[in-house]
Amino acid sequence: MTIQHIYLEAKEHGFKSLVLLIEYLVEERKVLKFTDPEEKLTYYLQDRFRNKMNEYLREYEVKRNG
Repeated sequence: MTIQHIYLEAKEHGFKSLVLLIEYLVEERKVLKFTDPEEKLTYYLQDRFRNKMNEYLREYEVKRNG
């Protein structure tokens, strides 16, 4: 499964946090591509990244929404 597939499913089912995470990693940080396999995304979902990633996502959401 690709990141794009996960992204589309997350949008369809209303998983806003996952959508935001994928957009951040693909568009802002450019560490992932929509064509990458899901394993690359799971790397960023590790517990050790949770606090800092949440901080980054809050900042990104403010920036994105103006």
